[in-house]
Amino acid sequence: MTEQPTNPEHEDDLSAVMKALLTAFENLGAEHQALTEEEKEATATERRGTVRRMLQSITDAGRILAHSVDLVATVHGLRELGVREQMAKGADGSAYSPLLTVGASDEKLYDAAMYIEAATQRLVEAYKQTKKYPALAKARRPHEMRTVLSSLRGALTGLSAELAARGLTEGSTEYELCIAKLGELEAWACTAVPAQASEPTVDEVIAAILANPVIARAAAALERTTA
Repeated sequence: MTEQPTNPEHEDDLSAVMKALLTAFENLGAEHQALTEEEKEATATERRGTVRRMLQSITDAGRILAHSVDLVATVHGLRELGVREQMAKGADGSAYSPLLTVGASDEKLYDAAMYIEAATQRLVEAYKQTKKYPALAKARRPHEMRTVLSSLRGALTGLSAELAARGLTEGSTEYELCIAKLGELEAWACTAVPAQASEPTVDEVIAAILANPVIARAAAALERTTA
């Protein structure tokens, strides 16, 4: 049986990938919570439908990320235990290939990268603008979502390097499109929501009315009719 050579540098890379994925998963909770509350409070049917669609996409992304965390954690844990490409043994003690291989990390890591791509697509769908409510296509919790997206970029970059080092991809550029999408989504969806201005004072309202001759005349006419 030929085992993959131990490479401490890649062991550290895989640990970083797992931590980045877990960070993304954890921070997704705040956005899901905010959208859940918004859906409950939305009164317009179409607006509620848009928020519900966003919430479903975030939910799907969270479930996909949970699977990716499990896959990478499994590979990392087996490596820590020294289990790599372990086959069953025949009667003579030699490797017995018809059964499954324990600790076969290639497929798991490749699947984890595919999961990140799938989660990215769900997040892109979540913040896709609609014609009637384009302003809704923004993160409710931009700080946490920025952490989600940057963590996913880091995780996919690390996985790409791991897969390339194992000869499973053509190179580190295979996932560049997905990494670029994550950056674009962060720039688009994670802009801070402007703080609401305080209520104007009576003097400010009067000044605004007087500053517009049309409104001032209409206000004066209204005052005469109600006097």
